[in-house]
Amino acid sequence: MLRGLIHYWRINLAVVLAAAVATSVLTGALLVGDSVRGSLRALTLDRLGRIDEALAPFEVAPALLLRGAAVQPDTGAR
Repeated sequence: MLRGLIHYWRINLAVVLAAAVATSVLTGALLVGDSVRGSLRALTLDRLGRIDEALAPFEVAPALLLRGAAVQPDTGAR
């Protein structure tokens, strides 16, 4: 196994470097995403001001349901 690592040292080095770069990119993306999320949350809370309660919308259902149609008097189109 050691002979294989020594023989293919260039390929192994490339794989290790690629894994390190990929890990760095993913970690950086996660950190930037978390920072952006925190900044947007802070901006939103600043814009809302001192709100203590919010009214959540309720499910709406029609109180009256009628059947009908509209007809154009000149052409009879519906």
